[in-house]
Amino acid sequence: MFEQKKWNFCSIKVIFGLFCLWTVAFLMFFARHRHIKMADVSLRSDRLSPTTQAAFRDNPSLEQQGGVLPRQECIHPQLKVNDPVMMKFFRKYPPLTCSGQKDWIYVDNGTVRFSKPLHGKKNNFTCDYYPLVRVGDYEYKWGLPHVDIKDGFPMTSDFFRAVCKRGTREQYENIHAGVSYSKQRTERPRDPLKSGFEGLSIAILGFDSMSRMSWLRRLPNTRKYFHDELGAIELEAHNIVGDGTTAVMFPMLTGKFEWELPECRVNFKGATTLDKFPFIWHDMKKAGYLTSWANAAPKSAPFNWRMLGFKDQPTDFYPRPFYLAATPTFKRFTSHCLGSQTQSKVWLNWFRDIFLMYRQQRKFLFHFITDMSHDDNNLMTQMDDDIRDVVKFLHDGGYLNQTVLILMGDHGARYNKVRSTWSGKQEERLPYFSFLFPPWFERKYPDAMRNLRTNTKRLTTPFDLHETFKDFLKFSGAGKGNVLARGISLFKEIPLERSCEHADIAPHWCACLAWKNVPVGDKDVVKALGTALLTINGFTKEYRSYCALLAVANVTMATKLETRAEVLKFKKTDSNGGIYAIDMSDKNKNEMALYQLTFITTPGGGHFEVTVTQDVIKGSFDLTEKEISRINKYGDDPACILDKNRQIRQYCYCSRS
Repeated sequence: MFEQKKWNFCSIKVIFGLFCLWTVAFLMFFARHRHIKMADVSLRSDRLSPTTQAAFRDNPSLEQQGGVLPRQECIHPQLKVNDPVMMKFFRKYPPLTCSGQKDWIYVDNGTVRFSKPLHGKKNNFTCDYYPLVRVGDYEYKWGLPHVDIKDGFPMTSDFFRAVCKRGTREQYENIHAGVSYSKQRTERPRDPLKSGFEGLSIAILGFDSMSRMSWLRRLPNTRKYFHDELGAIELEAHNIVGDGTTAVMFPMLTGKFEWELPECRVNFKGATTLDKFPFIWHDMKKAGYLTSWANAAPKSAPFNWRMLGFKDQPTDFYPRPFYLAATPTFKRFTSHCLGSQTQSKVWLNWFRDIFLMYRQQRKFLFHFITDMSHDDNNLMTQMDDDIRDVVKFLHDGGYLNQTVLILMGDHGARYNKVRSTWSGKQEERLPYFSFLFPPWFERKYPDAMRNLRTNTKRLTTPFDLHETFKDFLKFSGAGKGNVLARGISLFKEIPLERSCEHADIAPHWCACLAWKNVPVGDKDVVKALGTALLTINGFTKEYRSYCALLAVANVTMATKLETRAEVLKFKKTDSNGGIYAIDMSDKNKNEMALYQLTFITTPGGGHFEVTVTQDVIKGSFDLTEKEISRINKYGDDPACILDKNRQIRQYCYCSRS
């Protein structure tokens, strides 16, 4: 009886003790939960992105203002120029030299000029000029010749064949490109477009299969001049929306997917030519712009490879007949040459010549080259200096004072060996895109340009470019873009919360990394956190007698970002349109992951957010200073080192000894 009572009493004590422990645990959990929530308020976001980090770096007063910045939904992988996987495919070629007979004639600002060796031999030298006439997109003819033309002959057509003789034994024949004078072209109105940007011209040089990383590897001289010296603005998170060139061109030039437009494919019932498609150049032409669509590959041209092309010439400048006539002659010359000039230089010079002849006219020019990059974009290394030189010519000559110049790629390399790698899959989806505006434009439209600079790190697509081009005709303002709109002008701020779903990008084309919350005790999170702490303390190591060694007091968030499963499995799309995946059998594995961590340090209570990159294959972790943000006020904490090194103030908590 006594023992039974004792057991009951002990049982009560045990139960009471367990109740107390449970109560304490609950209170601790509540307190911690409340602390985390308070920390979230202080952080102003549950997950801050690298773009948000940049916002705090560029404008530290955001913290003092208590501004609320939402999470950036789309974070792209941090690709590397010197990625060892991609560097295996890299080759640098010397500049191309065209051997053989030197051209007897050349074109200079709309006139035919004789090369110097021919001067003084006029008595036995004759040259006939045959104008090239477009019959259709797949047919051309030669017009009646101008016989025995003289040096300085004014061109009557943009393209012609020259047949020249010197004496009885020497003969020269070649096809040439230039820009002829036309009264119809010069009569386009030049009055300012008050509802747009005063008739500011748009000139685009596009290159097939050039990702952003590939551009940085293969065109360093062009980029150094265009970006570093002239201040061009690059889109760092530009995502394709489909497979191949047409999946870029249609959204960019019409604002629609191919399947949203009338049927235009060869051998398909009811197919039509593309003449009545809503290309932006039609609207530009109505507004007085001279227009061009200049593709340098007649066989694989985006609107002719699978499609019926154009019945009527679609733009004012249209070199398709030239390339139809010239291509059969290429076999007579050194590879990638046309006579004594490289084919790429002929293409670039023709772009330049439009500016020379029609300096005052507003222009919408889109020139696209394929052969130097489609099958092997290492050939682009041969064009590096030539592209830079043309840009420099236009800049030094003042031609860009009324022009925004765009250099771009349509997508990354799609060759099997490259495309089958993890890095290749990512790069294919992230092409190069860069703008150079005249200085006056930013002074006159500061809000629009501020948004454009902000958008360089936001998710952008070819649909956005179409909306941007429309603003040149009627500016819709520089406010905040509608996240529900498929296309958003880059002059509006693209919302941070924009996702691939918002932008109408299919999952297998979406390079945005997938978000995944991970426990703070995860072994890789612990390693990433250790890398972050080691890096932060490394900045203050030199000043350890002033700055305390920091430790982690509390981790408030741990998120992992990795490549989407749909991208890893993607292998092939349908051959018509390139939007839908028909083969998802690839077996790629993640090779890189990002860990976004927010944590509080002691002493001092500093709040930090970092993005640590994990090389999954090597098992290594890496963190650069640009991926670290101090996201709460540091006040007077670093006062002791402000006169010694202000650059580390966000990392230093002055020792109180």
